[in-house]
Amino acid sequence: MPKITAATVAEHRAHQHRAVLDAAAELITESGGHIPPLAEIAAKVGLARSSIYQYIASSTDLIVQLLLDVIPVWNNTLAEQLAAAGDDPAKRLGVYVEGTFRLFADGLHAPLMNAARTVPEAFAHPRVRAEHDSLLPRVRGLLAGPDSDGATALILIDAAIQRGAELVAEGRADRADTLARLQRMAAALLPPTT
Repeated sequence: MPKITAATVAEHRAHQHRAVLDAAAELITESGGHIPPLAEIAAKVGLARSSIYQYIASSTDLIVQLLLDVIPVWNNTLAEQLAAAGDDPAKRLGVYVEGTFRLFADGLHAPLMNAARTVPEAFAHPRVRAEHDSLLPRVRGLLAGPDSDGATALILIDAAIQRGAELVAEGRADRADTLARLQRMAAALLPPTT
């Protein structure tokens, strides 16, 4: 029987689960977005190969769990930043662009999105969809005009942010210049004020 390293079995399992997710995120980041074999994650954590299945059922389950780990943090951070930006739509959209750009340029998000593209069913998971979509109505609302609900504009902005972050990561674009261009592009998509 494995040694329990916490006060209770439940705490031990929670610590092990967290270690599994952290190890998987580290391996995905180091590889630029490749999903590691579950055996490799187990070895990194020091688990027996068969024990990994107590925490992760499959590669798809791994990506779903990582998305459910990352998306709420992103949503909460952006929600706080949007609230602090006040009522000015241009300022709020600028906060969204900068926060999302930093997420892709600095964190796990870009490698995780690369990994998730190989298991698209992870994006269809109901909890992933609900978490991802929870913040978007507020941002779409900034872009809504008389002829649009803002959804297309937000898709274009998000695609540009992701590609801008990739160019910076590849060393093909300057970070500050890219962010400034993304801000101008997003501002151009705001509906005219009356």
